[in-house]
Formats: sequence, structure tokens, C-alpha cells
Amino acid sequence: MILLLVYGSYGSTSSDPNAYVLLSFSMWFLVVSWLFSPFLFNPSGFEWQKIVDDWDDWAKWISSRGGIGVPGDKSWESWWEEEQEHLQYTGLSGRFCEIVLSFRFFIYQYGIVYHLQIANKNTSIMMHLYRFAILNFKFV
Repeated sequence: MILLLVYGSYGSTSSDPNAYVLLSFSMWFLVVSWLFSPFLFNPSGFEWQKIVDDWDDWAKWISSRGGIGVPGDKSWESWWEEEQEHLQYTGLSGRFCEIVLSFRFFIYQYGIVYHLQIANKNTSIMMHLYRFAILNFKFV
């Protein structure tokens, strides 16, 4: 989101090549720093055996089936049921709020499509649904 704000503020207003290079460099520096900051602030992230152990734990967690009595830290299925458990005990207004909160991703996609002129002035609802499906696929 920050990168989009920076691009919207400075990227399209200047045709100077130096400004483009500086803006591009600063964005790539930001992306690289976000990618490598977990390793810099967690030096044990460089230990190969820890990476292998974490991968094995994750693979076991994702492949385990849930069920009655299985805690959420042992199975993704139990974790998902724990995450959605609040919907069983909430009323219609709580479910409505959950839908509105989920709708924010569609609004985010709408902003990307129209403010960066990706839609090429196409306003059909199918174009929105198609791009929303792609955006959700990228986040999953």
C-alpha cells in the first residue's frame, strides 16, 4: 500500500529520468529491506537445520487432519475451526460485520484497478470479478 501511495504521489507526475531512477531505486530498496529484515532481526533464521525443522513442522501441521479434541496447533483444520468458531455464537449483525470486513479486499482491488488505470476504461462487472478472483488467488 505504501508503494502505491509513493507511486501515486511522485511516479506519474514527473517525466524526469533522474526522478524515475531515484523513485525506482527507493522502492526496490524498500522491498529488499522488507524481504530480508526477518533474517537480520532473527539471526537463527540463517541456520539451515532450523529451516528444515520448521519446514517439517509446517508440513506435518498442514497434512494432519483435524477432529474432535485435536488442538489448533496440531492441525490446520482444527486451527481453521477455532478461527471461525466465533461465527457460530454471533448474531446476524456480527456476521454482517464479518462480511463488511471481508469486503475491504474488493475495495482495495477497485482502487488498484481504477487509480492505476489498469482497467483501460472497462467498467463491466465481469472485469471486477475476474480481477478480484486473481487478487484473492495471489493472497492465498
